[in-house]
Amino acid sequence: MPITSIRVQNFKCFRDSGPVKVAPVTMIFGRNNAGKSTLLQSLLLLRQTLDSGGFGASLNLRGPLFSAGSYVDLVHNHKAQENIKIEIGITPAKSRPAIIELEYRSEEPRPPRLVSFAVRVGGKGRVEIKRGRGRSGPYELHIDSERLGLEKEANFAFPAHGLLPVIGPEPQRVGRPNERREAARYAARVAVAYLEQCLATLRALGPFRQPPQRRYDFAGYIRDSVDAEGRNVVEALIDDATRRGRVRGRLLREVNQWLRAVGGVQLLPIRRLGRSARIYELRLKHTDSGRWANFADVGSGIGQAFPVLVEGLRTPIGGTFLVQEPEIHLHPDAQLGVGDFLISLAEEGRFVIAETHSENILLRIRRRIAQRSRAGDLKPSDVSILFVDTDDQANSIVRELQLDELGQIENWPKGFMEHATEERMQLLEASASRTE
Repeated sequence: MPITSIRVQNFKCFRDSGPVKVAPVTMIFGRNNAGKSTLLQSLLLLRQTLDSGGFGASLNLRGPLFSAGSYVDLVHNHKAQENIKIEIGITPAKSRPAIIELEYRSEEPRPPRLVSFAVRVGGKGRVEIKRGRGRSGPYELHIDSERLGLEKEANFAFPAHGLLPVIGPEPQRVGRPNERREAARYAARVAVAYLEQCLATLRALGPFRQPPQRRYDFAGYIRDSVDAEGRNVVEALIDDATRRGRVRGRLLREVNQWLRAVGGVQLLPIRRLGRSARIYELRLKHTDSGRWANFADVGSGIGQAFPVLVEGLRTPIGGTFLVQEPEIHLHPDAQLGVGDFLISLAEEGRFVIAETHSENILLRIRRRIAQRSRAGDLKPSDVSILFVDTDDQANSIVRELQLDELGQIENWPKGFMEHATEERMQLLEASASRTE
């Protein structure tokens, strides 16, 4: 299982989120401006730093996935003297669960610099790399409470083009090797490599997606970077349609399956406009009437759902798909279809973290749990329902809602999706009073 928990401290609206459970289907709810996006942004910040290169032990605050501004914009309550901390829980295959902690401080006008990097693996001790003498002192390696020295002496390094450190084997010393330290190093090395893999296989889609275009100029290759605005999803389909061999058209067929379920439409074969140019046109056909239209002429709902389907299906098995507001501009019936789509991604082995306002998606997840009849169907432990709220000091807090075997929420918080029910009751009372 990839990422199992996220914790942020002094990060934007969170003083301390506490460990937040991540499951195969993780749904984040909350009022506007409560801090729902912040949990996703911590992962996006790490991924864009990993992709950037050249930042070494510093964070890239101004990348394409999350433009965080300056350190004072990122740190909680704009207190630049405070450090921010991101903590990721993981469970590598055939290994013990681990917690990886990254702590940064302001180095304005330069990017935030790493203060401490720590790996905790159950039963194997704590491996920590932290600043030594002074604010800008060299990094030192510690295992539990034992200081083992600087980079060369302790055999570790921060690559110039990598986010995470390289922790080498125990250096050869006089006398017998220390088995405890070597075991801790090995466990840390496995955990770091696994976290890097989790970040590298992450795909993400923000709430503002590129609107459909009338024509598409295909570059002849597919960009594999994270595309938060869905600018390259059509290129991915063109690439899929022009491949050779058995895999040709696989993505198109899968996308069409869900376009029919969500919007009652399907893509026609992708058409190339002329032989001398790589200009392509997408057309969609209504499955009931048979009428077709250029992609630019379809409704906003389908145009915005289309990148969700493509990027979700492009997420590799075992990878994580982050999506904000997958239901945007969609009719309530279509939102139920999106709920089924997100569930299917998880059942196929992907992991979904979605920020949403959709009661319909939540209802569909609860219904699928209640209808479970096979071993592979969605069960309560596969789902993490998170409600982000604020305390009396305006700090964001996260509450995990508990689902039972019948899809019922056991600790329904006050004010969570109650307004529609209250409005219906008011309508019934108003109607009754008029007929008296």
